Amino acid sequence: MVQIDLSGRKALVTGGARGIGAGVVSVLAKCGADVVFTHLDIPDDWKAAEVLKVNLRDSGVKVVNYVARAQEMEEMQKVVDSAADELNGLDIVIPNVGVNWVIPLADLEIDKWKKGIELNLTTSFIAAKAAYPHLRKAKRGDMVFIGSSAVYDGGGGSVFYAAAKAGVEGMAFGLMREMPQENIHVNVVHPCVVDTDLLRSRYNTEEKIDKLKATVPIGRLSKPEDVGNMVAFLCSELGSFICGQSILIDGGRTMWKRS
Repeated sequence: MVQIDLSGRKALVTGGARGIGAGVVSVLAKCGADVVFTHLDIPDDWKAAEVLKVNLRDSGVKVVNYVARAQEMEEMQKVVDSAADELNGLDIVIPNVGVNWVIPLADLEIDKWKKGIELNLTTSFIAAKAAYPHLRKAKRGDMVFIGSSAVYDGGGGSVFYAAAKAGVEGMAFGLMREMPQENIHVNVVHPCVVDTDLLRSRYNTEEKIDKLKATVPIGRLSKPEDVGNMVAFLCSELGSFICGQSILIDGGRTMWKRS
């Protein structure tokens, strides 16, 4: 039987306590990878991190959490280096931090634009920059960026989000000029309508959720683990010849909306 086996791999996931990040952490660990994940120093993240570690305590791998603000270069560099020490190296890095707010252009002030770009684009650059020296030392490295279907359809939040995620995709393609020659695979996955607490705060009634589901041709919302499954596949031997790709994980929604 063919299985996704990440035994011996050493992963870092930024923003891994909740939402998509937690789904990625969970799947990587269940596939056999040791995982370090970061989160903010806030009660909700601490609680979620502890729940995640409890749920994975029988996985037989290391699952370790660190506090770090992903937009702070020095902070992240210290955490990435500590994670590499903790796991005796790093060979999988998933820059995952992102946030979206519903703000129309007329109300989008320059400070919020800059903050949105910082949290959704600059955080990915910082993770990539900080982890690069460790990935270069690995027998095989994987960098999987978390984008968004907003790159293709504009999304449903603010323009800063679609712009930043398009920047993430462009950055990944730019890194294709450097990383593959050092045996570092670079890919981007683009989630859509993922059932997280962030989505539920916006679609806060079952009626709204049902309407959202109706926009997905396969008839359901994505689970965070759907994203984790693709990330794990790309980082496994099964995905060893996939590099430089931009992959939608959207239940067919993006292309269906275009038809």
